Amino acid sequence: MKISCLVVDDVALNRQALLDLAGEVEFLNVAGQCSNAQEALNAISELEPDVIFLDIEMPGMSGLEFLKSLADPPLTVITTSHPEFAVEGYEMQVFDYIVKPVTRERFHKCAERIVRYFKEKRKPLLADQFFLKDGNRYVRIRYDEVKYIEAMRDFVVVYLDKTKYATMQTMKNFAARLPEDQFIRVHRSYIVPIRKIEAIESGVLRIQEMKIPISDSYRVQVMKTLLGATE
Repeated sequence: MKISCLVVDDVALNRQALLDLAGEVEFLNVAGQCSNAQEALNAISELEPDVIFLDIEMPGMSGLEFLKSLADPPLTVITTSHPEFAVEGYEMQVFDYIVKPVTRERFHKCAERIVRYFKEKRKPLLADQFFLKDGNRYVRIRYDEVKYIEAMRDFVVVYLDKTKYATMQTMKNFAARLPEDQFIRVHRSYIVPIRKIEAIESGVLRIQEMKIPISDSYRVQVMKTLLGATE
């Protein structure tokens, strides 16, 4: 399991300290770093990190103000020199609150909690199927029925061989429900079942008559996963 994280702090030395600590944790993948809220907003939209390590005192917009502005924030760990903000942070349901200077022991303790959280979240409730909300009902869909999954604005559309279902949620949240050994995200707008992939050609995956693009940001992980699966 790889968990992507984003480091947000206006002080370069603080960012580097967190980057170094994150680099020691095998399952953490540093997606990027930002020095202010606007950079972080753009990075979250583009990179869709699983976790953000967020400073509170930053120029322009504070970390807590930034967090309040997000409709669907990633898992958030506050890193700050001011323990007095802890109550407000926890009221906003931040995952953890680390007082600077961040020690190796404290960071690794937080990292262990993070991986336990995502392992539990990604554990499928049903071995080979899931339920999808379709209007006023829930439809049972087997994993082997899925042809591909596409994000369309505020909806996720699940395509089967002869029909499709749309549900209102983010692609990231939907992806977290799927088993990683059966599905792979190849683009910010596409998830595909690994067993349905017939070929890779010129930067696209072929599934029956469909050609699904592989984006640059997912290319390395896609090739690593698929090559590992075929060796």
